[in-house]
Amino acid sequence: MGSVATRANFCTSCCVAGNGGDEMESALIRYFREVYRCGSIREASANLNVAPSAVSRQIMKLEDQLGVALFERRPRGVAPTEAGEVLARFARDVQLDITRLHGEIDAINGLRRGHVRLLSTEGLVSHVLTGLVAAFSARYPGIGFSLTITGTAGIAEGIKAGEADIGFAFDAEPDPQLDFALQIRDPLCLVTAPGHPLLARETLTMADLAAFPFGLPQSSFAIRRLIDAEFRRERIALQPAMETNSIEALRGLVRSGMLIACLPSLPIRGELDAGLLVSRPLPVESFKLTTHDICVLANRPLPPAVAAFLTHTRQTLAPPG
Repeated sequence: MGSVATRANFCTSCCVAGNGGDEMESALIRYFREVYRCGSIREASANLNVAPSAVSRQIMKLEDQLGVALFERRPRGVAPTEAGEVLARFARDVQLDITRLHGEIDAINGLRRGHVRLLSTEGLVSHVLTGLVAAFSARYPGIGFSLTITGTAGIAEGIKAGEADIGFAFDAEPDPQLDFALQIRDPLCLVTAPGHPLLARETLTMADLAAFPFGLPQSSFAIRRLIDAEFRRERIALQPAMETNSIEALRGLVRSGMLIACLPSLPIRGELDAGLLVSRPLPVESFKLTTHDICVLANRPLPPAVAAFLTHTRQTLAPPG
């Protein structure tokens, strides 16, 4: 169990080119990371487009090389052992080191190559992130991007797992493993179509809002967490007219006049400026403090392309002064 030679061979095998082509991460580690992420060999095999038996063989090979069990088999999947958690941290660091290696090589070419992996909430994509990427790409056309849309919790977990470089979250919880490179204050406001009856009122309460058809994002969204907490605090039983995992759908239904909603202003700035939507502040302290949070992994040396895009993001979005 674990001779020096065996462990050296294992560490070397972690950085051998795998089935993915230009990934320097071995199949052993790729398969392990996917099983760890999914908690299921069957789901991991579907994502990797290989047979479950192939994934099982790779996991058994890893366990044989290390001399420890990496997962506990359970009726509904697998769960990492203590050794599995250690390997997960190691595998994340291997991936980040590989990304850094590519970045430093690319830096020799003066940002003519590189790749930036982004995670973002849906609300920031069309009115914020697409503009950031387009402007950056016009200056550095050789830099590629990957973008995944998810909720704030998924963004934090993805950054910590080394699956992305920069996260664009909404009202993220403080986390010692994350650095907030930029936080932009953007309160949650009532959002309606022009001419809605609520706009004629001098003051607004949550009870006023509950009297109209109300649209909510699903419970995985940070916005929903804040809205639910305020209705609970005021002992108001809200029956939403619509729940959705799409902020775009919610905006469209508010524009149509079917719904009202509570949203931050930045994702709907275009509609507000065009007069398609109207927002009103609400007298709710927790709503006044919400922020858009651009986050990276704490203490990670960023590859040059990632660092350049982060600087571009700060310069573009940071409020004056």
